[in-house]
Amino acid sequence: VAPQKDDWNDLTAAKRAALAIGALDIGQAAVSVGGRVVALEGIEGTDGLLERVKDLRGHGRIANRKRGVIVKCAKPDQEVRADLPAIGPMTVDGAHAAGLAGIGVEAGRSLILDFGEVVSRADALGLFVVGLTAEQEP
Repeated sequence: VAPQKDDWNDLTAAKRAALAIGALDIGQAAVSVGGRVVALEGIEGTDGLLERVKDLRGHGRIANRKRGVIVKCAKPDQEVRADLPAIGPMTVDGAHAAGLAGIGVEAGRSLILDFGEVVSRADALGLFVVGLTAEQEP
């Protein structure tokens, strides 16, 4: 599954937000829906972030907005031997449950756990997974 044109706007917004909170050592992920950042990762981690986005959709806060993305990036000056951003099959399930269209991860500075299952599950659920370079403006 490939991102649609509007998904790239969400990828850009979420990446900028993820890098900003990373610089403050808060978290590594952000969610953008309709070009607007709607949630940032905190101490609850990625699963908690996606659960919160799911709740926001359920309560009508972003119910009328379609699609959206989560982006995970390494923090600026991240020690690359520990605590790299990671996604896995549960991230794909959480993104789908939150009504998101896809996942962006920083290429070369992220871990994809059980890669084959991530790809298979994302395809089955109609989600995209894309790698974003540090310099790239999606």
